[in-house]
Amino acid sequence: MNTPSRLPVDSASIAELAFLLILIWLLSGPISGSVLGAQTFISSIFTKSGTELASTKDLAEKVLKSSERIKALEAKVAQQQVELTSLRQQSKDTNKLRSLLTLKEKSARTTIAADVITRNADNWFSQIIIDRGSKNGVKMGSAVITSDGVVGQVTSVSQDAAVVRLLTDPDQKLGVVIAKAGITGILSGQFQNPAKISFVPVGANVDLGDKILCLGKGGTFPENHPVGTVCAVRRDADGVSLQIEVKLSENCYDLSEVLVVPPLTD
Repeated sequence: MNTPSRLPVDSASIAELAFLLILIWLLSGPISGSVLGAQTFISSIFTKSGTELASTKDLAEKVLKSSERIKALEAKVAQQQVELTSLRQQSKDTNKLRSLLTLKEKSARTTIAADVITRNADNWFSQIIIDRGSKNGVKMGSAVITSDGVVGQVTSVSQDAAVVRLLTDPDQKLGVVIAKAGITGILSGQFQNPAKISFVPVGANVDLGDKILCLGKGGTFPENHPVGTVCAVRRDADGVSLQIEVKLSENCYDLSEVLVVPPLTD
């Protein structure tokens, strides 16, 4: 009895197995490449993120250091500005003292140097208090001046201090002369506004910038001492006279040292 041959079955199985292996090999190539590509892509993302994170951290630290340095420089500049302002004020005060000393030396009348010690917020535009009084020779009615111009007049005196009514107070009147035109008048203050000279005849030769000087005929204020300059000229409501506005030569709101000039007669 002949045994049946198994070759066809085995050949078919081998062929199927070979086909399957070839298919797996063909498929495994692209899949492995894709997996490798994916791994490389993911790895690059993490690597890039780590690098960017480190770069951002470095940048943040640099910004923080720059900010701290800027703040330090700003504080230094602010301190230097304070020191510069102080030096400028000291220089200004020194120049004023020198001018007062020169004025005192040149004055033909008795003068008394004094410091402004206080002023009241309620009458800031009206008066100051100085640190010289009757024991220093200050008298009622004494003129108070600086090298720049007239300040006011003493209205009250104690032994060690005196009250000065400022030229900016409307109650303080002063005889003046418009230097160029030779026109005389009475000047009165208007607090923080320019002082004024009223009732100057229309047609008077008065121009902006003309110098206003002390008339000084009563023996109180020094003759021809500066008072201010003309800053405006306008007609009064009556239409027949002019009102002259005057910018005072001395800033009555920034006073530290003054000269007191007692009247020539009591």
